[in-house]
Amino acid sequence: MKTQPLLLALFAVAAFWTADCQAAQPDYAYSTTVRLSDGKTLDCAVNESLTAERNASTPLTRREKTEADVLATYRLRLLSGPTSEYPSPYTAPNVTCGATG
Repeated sequence: MKTQPLLLALFAVAAFWTADCQAAQPDYAYSTTVRLSDGKTLDCAVNESLTAERNASTPLTRREKTEADVLATYRLRLLSGPTSEYPSPYTAPNVTCGATG
């Protein structure tokens, strides 16, 4: 009968260890949809690979890419605050954008 509390304790430790070891996606990696000033809608991936198929028939102009990068990284600027180490995923993000299908 003394083994029941021991088994319960071991089960609880295993449950907490499993929950703690599961990899959560960091807050600096996300996907977002942005709408440019000309009305074009883009899917952007920040610090992760773009899963949506990119429309290769309409490449982005430099202005569109710059605007999309600024809009897509807005969340990072809120997360990193006024000071942040450089380079880091917050201050030097990898942004990939493509036209929505």
